[in-house]
Formats: sequence, C-alpha cells, structure tokens
Amino acid sequence: MTAAVKAVLEQAMQLSPEERAEVANALDGMSADAPALSPEDLAAAWRPELDRRRDELERGEVQTVDAREAIAGIRARLRNGK
Repeated sequence: MTAAVKAVLEQAMQLSPEERAEVANALDGMSADAPALSPEDLAAAWRPELDRRRDELERGEVQTVDAREAIAGIRARLRNGK
C-alpha cells in the first residue's frame, strides 16, 4: 500500500460510517475497468461462486456467521484501522 493510499484511508477513517459508505460507493462506481453488466449477466457471472459457497456449507466446510456479528466485527476492525 502506498503512502498516498494510506493517507487517504486515514482521512476516510475520520468520516462517519455513512460518509465512508458514500466514498466507497463513489470509488466503486469509478472503476473504468469493470464492464457494465446487465442484471442477467451479473447473476450468471456470480452463479459459480454462489454454487461453490452453497456446496461448502452443505459439506460442513464453512459455517455461517450472524449478520449482526459480522458487521460488528467489520466495524471493530475499521475502528482499529485494520
């Protein structure tokens, strides 16, 4: 990670969660390399990944995590700069 990127991330951490979400959405929308996909193409592109994840769950290789717990963990990591 470059110093410039670290500086931007440090500044972003000073924003409210809502403001950080706005920044993340704006940056995501700026990706010129990402092709614009129709909803059908997007669903088809994700299908192999969704099938793989479902299969892992069914085989017991992974476990689900409660959404509230996952979000709380992400927020804690963000607060700690990780």
